[in-house]
Amino acid sequence: MAALTKSNLPLRRFLSPLSQGILNPSSLSSAPEPHLQDDDDTSQTAPNLATDETLIADTFHSLIKDHHRNNPNPNPNPTPPNPTYTIPSLSSDFSQLSAAASISSAVVRRVIEKCGGVRHGIPVLQALAFFNWATSRDGFEHNPEPYNEMVDLAGKVRQFDLAWHVIDLMKARSVEITVETFSILVRRYVRAGLAAEAVHAFNRMEEYGVNPDRIAFSVVIGILCKKRRASEAQAFFDSLKHKFEADVILYTSLVNGWCRAGNISEAERVFREMKAAGIEPNVYSYSIVIDALCRCGQITRAHDVFAEMIDAGCNPNSITFNNLMRVHVKAGRTEKVLQVYNQMKRLGCNADLITYNFLIECHCKDENVEEAVKVLNLMVKKGCSPNASTFNPIFRCIVKLKDVNGAHRMYAKMKDLDCKANTVTYNVLMQMFAESKSTDMVLKLKKEMDEYEVEPNVNTYKVLISMYCAMGHWNNAYRFCREMIEEKCLKPSMPVYEMVLKQLRNAGQLKKHEELVEKMVDRGFATRPLAV
Repeated sequence: MAALTKSNLPLRRFLSPLSQGILNPSSLSSAPEPHLQDDDDTSQTAPNLATDETLIADTFHSLIKDHHRNNPNPNPNPTPPNPTYTIPSLSSDFSQLSAAASISSAVVRRVIEKCGGVRHGIPVLQALAFFNWATSRDGFEHNPEPYNEMVDLAGKVRQFDLAWHVIDLMKARSVEITVETFSILVRRYVRAGLAAEAVHAFNRMEEYGVNPDRIAFSVVIGILCKKRRASEAQAFFDSLKHKFEADVILYTSLVNGWCRAGNISEAERVFREMKAAGIEPNVYSYSIVIDALCRCGQITRAHDVFAEMIDAGCNPNSITFNNLMRVHVKAGRTEKVLQVYNQMKRLGCNADLITYNFLIECHCKDENVEEAVKVLNLMVKKGCSPNASTFNPIFRCIVKLKDVNGAHRMYAKMKDLDCKANTVTYNVLMQMFAESKSTDMVLKLKKEMDEYEVEPNVNTYKVLISMYCAMGHWNNAYRFCREMIEEKCLKPSMPVYEMVLKQLRNAGQLKKHEELVEKMVDRGFATRPLAV
């Protein structure tokens, strides 16, 4: 690793090798386009619900959403919320619904999960009221899943006193508290920038009957490193490394943390310490360093580390090659990307989803749809299932070429391959069809988004509202603007907002004009009414 000593350049963005103390290969190589959902890799696995349970959970969630839309601030003193908070009218609705079926813990967990599954306008008080109603019912089966989900939701909205209350409730009700419970809490503390509190949570584990073992130790370090809190992670590691046997996962996590923090020299020191301790770096250790060097522009040095990796008998994997490709993909150097891909094939390393997505992105940047589609067909032939990030660059390229029929064909192909579109997919296609005056297709895509529970964003509503304003349909523009504000808690841009207000004024709808202004002011989206 002598090559690492030559520079201490700042690094901006790195990948995480660890999730919950276990190496997660997918986290080392991200898709070329950022994921649009909230960055909430909660540790729990979503339960498989029966059809009737799914329907019940969806109905509970609809009640919560409707109440939140009509009462965005039901508690006059919302900070902090009363842990025993209930909403009598909602409790009555819940009880009526539950009269026909028993409510399992899996249903409760799913409802709380859905409440936290949005970027904006989380109905935390309604979710808390539901949790309190459900878990206090006679005969309710108390297991950790719904409690852990409530801890996660409380942490997401930074109500940590509430999160601790739920954990205390678990203890009082003899619900099993596990490492997973504290992993969720630690992750939320770190995301909130509260590293000291995260470590304090680890130190309190024994109070709740949870053994702070090496896995828990790895979890805390991994989460701190993932959020660029390398110095705190290092101090935590140094304070307890005598108690827990360090392994390649712990050291690799620390190397990653220092790389993400932009301190290559510290990453090198930890790398040397790992080897001195008799722990051989693995493919993820090398891949992290290669990624860090590529991201700070030290491509030659990254290839030196790659050569060292080969000499050490450590075989590179697709993550390694993807890390070498990424910098060239971002710079639009298709030839360089293909060189790395050919080297990958020569060494007998199979391409993965990210590899193929990189190749497609490069061809699309060159406006070479034909080659991009060839890669798409190849990956399918090789048994690699595409995702939305595979198709989105192709759709963008098709839109740029104004090939409406091509967009229809590609969208049909996407469906044939059972590939789910994401918000970006729908936005790109809706924009294209809006520009081509295909209103029916725009509305069909919006309906699909709702059916598949793909969360719209401000760009989705911008397309819809702009389309209707251009048509002079003030009523539909107004409807979508209110839906955006009230249901999705999204703030329209000022040009979009003013465009709707202008439509209302021109139509003589001054009452609706004032209602919209009032909604914006109430939500804190506008500080004062605009002059009519």
